[in-house]
Amino acid sequence: MTVATGLYGAAYAGDTTEVINVQLDNDPFTAGLNVVAVDVLSVLGAATALGNTLSVQVDTGNLTLNNTQTLNGAGSALSVIRVNSASEALDSIATTFGNSATITTCCGTIDAVSVQTVGADATQSAISDVTADNWAFNPTSTATAVANAISYETWDGGRITAWAGQTNNASVSSDASLNAGLLADSATVTATSIGNSAMAGGESTTLDVDANQRNFGTNVSARALVNSPDGEDVISTATATGNAYNVENAYGFARVVTDQNNSALIEARSDVTLDLWQGWNASTAYAVANSNLVSNIGSDIDLANIQNNDGGVEATATFTGGTADGGVGNDTIITDFVTSATAFGNAVSGFVCSTCGGGIAANNRQTNSGNIVASSSVNTGSGGALIATATAVGNSATFHTVDAGSQ
Repeated sequence: MTVATGLYGAAYAGDTTEVINVQLDNDPFTAGLNVVAVDVLSVLGAATALGNTLSVQVDTGNLTLNNTQTLNGAGSALSVIRVNSASEALDSIATTFGNSATITTCCGTIDAVSVQTVGADATQSAISDVTADNWAFNPTSTATAVANAISYETWDGGRITAWAGQTNNASVSSDASLNAGLLADSATVTATSIGNSAMAGGESTTLDVDANQRNFGTNVSARALVNSPDGEDVISTATATGNAYNVENAYGFARVVTDQNNSALIEARSDVTLDLWQGWNASTAYAVANSNLVSNIGSDIDLANIQNNDGGVEATATFTGGTADGGVGNDTIITDFVTSATAFGNAVSGFVCSTCGGGIAANNRQTNSGNIVASSSVNTGSGGALIATATAVGNSATFHTVDAGSQ
């Protein structure tokens, strides 16, 4: 692991901080934990694996940044917890980031160029595996794996001028599972995998940001699994994304240029099995090759978007159950189960508040050549209310202007 944190380079031109960061990691990096216990009040296990990581925070003044991060080593995080019972909490977290950079200023400008590259053999994986042989109260299992990630943020009259180039050539996978004799009160399982992730924004901030994202690995996959004879308020979510760009700003003009290209297979799968179930339950799978989300409240958006997908995209959500506790028509016990599978090749959206002084100028070009598949299935016994949805879209573009009263 290569870490650069709290960097403050040579000051020049008064209140400007200059940072030049070059990081190379050619070796594997692994974080693992294994917890075995009988009857406990609570357990928290967190395994975090980081390849190259950069954190820059400038409290006052301006920042100039040149960042280069190269990763050729495989990364993995493994969190395994097994107990008989956990009466207060049971939480497992596994997190892997290949290259990551977080850039923050207050009240100043950010001028930045960042290049992040992950090699073909540098697979990134995260596994969270939780077992409660008897029962667990409010258990959670979370796995997150990201090849490249960068974020820029500033406030109070600042400006961000930034270019981010991200290339991922490796496979990325996350696997979160939960097996228990009884899931009491609630249970949450979340698996998230991303090839390239970039974020920018702030408040009272002017943006001029470009992102060039290439996801060329074999696959990006996320799997969430829940298995129990008895569960209540069970939420299982799997999200897999090739390239993601998220810009969220307020009261400052935002110029956003995005060029995204994906050739990897994008797979998200969520499977839930409950013999007896009650409350509000959901099995959700979301898979998207290229995603660009831009929101600006109080000013305009100038958006140029190019997205190309050649890879397959698959989202699968399943629920296998027995009987709903409470049956049909019970007035006091809610027994709902929702399965939702959503798959996109390319997706872009722009959102502004028109009565706050915002409008959108958009130039959009999307090309999808991959198979887009969404599958949602339910196989259960008697009782309860069931909802199953499956949505598959090749190219999606949404531009929305609303008045303040409708938000």
